[in-house]
Amino acid sequence: MIYTIPVATRVEDFDQRGRLTPTALLSIFENTAVRHAGTVGYSPMDDSLRNGMAWVITNWRAELCRAPAYDEAFTASTWLCDNPRQATREMLLQSASGEVLARGQAKLALVDRSCNRPCLPTPERLAAYQPERRTAFADRLPRLRPPAAGGEAAPVQLRRSDMDYNGHLHNTAYLSLALDAAPPGLAQGGVRSFRISYRSPLRFGDEAMLQSCPLAGGWAASFLRGGEVCAVVAVNEQLKPL
Repeated sequence: MIYTIPVATRVEDFDQRGRLTPTALLSIFENTAVRHAGTVGYSPMDDSLRNGMAWVITNWRAELCRAPAYDEAFTASTWLCDNPRQATREMLLQSASGEVLARGQAKLALVDRSCNRPCLPTPERLAAYQPERRTAFADRLPRLRPPAAGGEAAPVQLRRSDMDYNGHLHNTAYLSLALDAAPPGLAQGGVRSFRISYRSPLRFGDEAMLQSCPLAGGWAASFLRGGEVCAVVAVNEQLKPL
C-alpha cells in the first residue's frame, strides 16, 4: 500500500533561495512515515511509551532531484518494501504534475526498549502495511563507511532540544549538525544527495566530535564519542552502484 499525503510546509523549511532544505526533506519523509504507521494501528509513540517497542532508523539515503520552491504544491508518498531480510521504507516527493522531486529510503530495526535489543517484527505487523515490491531507487550503493582518519575534527554541541522521544539525538539533527560543519562550497553548490548511517545513539551530555574530509566526489563526516564512531554522514557522493 502506497500512502500519499499533501505536504504542508513551514517558512523555516526553506533556505535563502526559497528552496526546501535537506533537513526539512528528511523531516517530511519521517513525519509521513509516522502518519502512515498510525493508519495501520502502529503509532511509534504508542509502541514506545505503552508497548516498550521502538522503530530505530539504521540508515538513510536521499536524493534531491529538484528542491521544491516555497509555496509550491507537492505530495509525499511512502510504503514498506516487501523485503524479508530487513524492514525498508521507501519514499517519494512529487510535484502536482507528478514530477519526482526527491527520493528516500530508510532501513529500520525494531528494538525492545526493556533490554535495548533488536527483535524481529511479527508477520502480522508487517502485513498490516501491505508491502509493495517497488523501490524508490533502482540501484544499490556500497556500504557507507567512516572517512579515513586524519581529517579535520571539531567538538559538537549536543542540545537538549535535539533529543527525540527515545532520549537519543534525533536522526535529523545528525544531518543538520554535519551540514553546519560542511565546507562553504558545499552549501553554495547545493546538496544533491546524502546518506546517513547510525551506529550507536548519541545522548544529551555526550562529548562528541565531528571528523570530516572529502570523500568520493563529495564530503563526509563521522560523529565520534571517544574512539567510537556513532554515525556517518556523506553528502553528494559520486559512487558506482553495485
